[in-house]
Amino acid sequence: MTAPLSPVTGRTLATSILIGSCALLVLGVQPVLLGAMVQEGRIAEAQVGNLVTIEMLAMVLGSLAGIGLLRRAGGQVVIGLAGLVLAAMNLAMTGQSGMAILASARAIAGLSEGVLVASALVAISRVTRVERASAIFLAVQTLLQAVVAAALPFLAMASSRTDTALVALAAAGAIAAASALSLPRQLRPAAPDSERGALTPASLTALLGAGLFLGAIVSVWSYFGLWLIHYGYPPTFEGTAVSLCLVAQVVGALAAARFGERLPNRHTISVCALVGAVLVALFFLGRDSMAAIIAVSIAFGFVWLFTLPFFAGWLIEIDPGRRAVLYLTAFQLGGAALLPSLAGLAVGSFSVDAMLVFSGAIFVTLSCVVRFTKQGRG
Repeated sequence: MTAPLSPVTGRTLATSILIGSCALLVLGVQPVLLGAMVQEGRIAEAQVGNLVTIEMLAMVLGSLAGIGLLRRAGGQVVIGLAGLVLAAMNLAMTGQSGMAILASARAIAGLSEGVLVASALVAISRVTRVERASAIFLAVQTLLQAVVAAALPFLAMASSRTDTALVALAAAGAIAAASALSLPRQLRPAAPDSERGALTPASLTALLGAGLFLGAIVSVWSYFGLWLIHYGYPPTFEGTAVSLCLVAQVVGALAAARFGERLPNRHTISVCALVGAVLVALFFLGRDSMAAIIAVSIAFGFVWLFTLPFFAGWLIEIDPGRRAVLYLTAFQLGGAALLPSLAGLAVGSFSVDAMLVFSGAIFVTLSCVVRFTKQGRG
């Protein structure tokens, strides 16, 4: 049997969280970036979901590839190269249009983002309190997203909001590449044989639930900027709503880190999914009021990151050896990749409001499934 790896240092954990946060900056910038792409005629409205799906699936593959690469090569080299590729691909996209070109570029960027995220996943898996480190990672990445999303609408580069967002993403890739120099030469994950037997019916239910939850969230998030444009709101309001939502996410993650151990995992997930369904309905009902949209955006952001750590807690209940929890990010990103594409079909057939109906149905279904799932260990 392979000896357990020693815990990482605080410096390595902090550096890895910074690198992972730079990789996931795209998640916070998406509403601004995708809405601007449609508005500037670079892609069609119905193609937004497909573009998100391509990048998210690439991130899943990249994260799995990154874990494998870190087993065989030094973290400085693997992460440094991935950061440079990410910066280069975002810069190459400036001024470009057309689904074929943009989809190819976002796929390569997504692979690089996944490799960068792998450094954070490996570091977090080697700390004593995985749940708390995960919550801190969620808070840091979201705070960075909030700052950038709030600044983007007030910046201009050749009169293109799309190119401004792409340059910001390129800068994040460069920061990740530079930060890789502070990583230890070896940042190794656990050996593959320690993960066998992790996927049981009980753990698969929790993992699929995590994918459905984040997929429903991202289906709203991907079209949020376009939805605001549809109802005539200016880019500055979009930036305000997105940034406040992101700040609320940070608060939600910190609240989960502080009080999460006192709440039952499955019951909390079920209730939060139901609240998510109510919130998407309130988005539609309050579509003509700036104050209502801001209020619902804040609540939506809080529920988003408050809920996610409870999936990790549920998986640890099922598998105390923490094998199944290693797959959590892959399933979440998979849900974030596939569901927005399905939402895009509804948007293309009806209107941008259809994504609210789609996500609301997913939330209600998830709440019922989680509520009536029998607790058990794999």
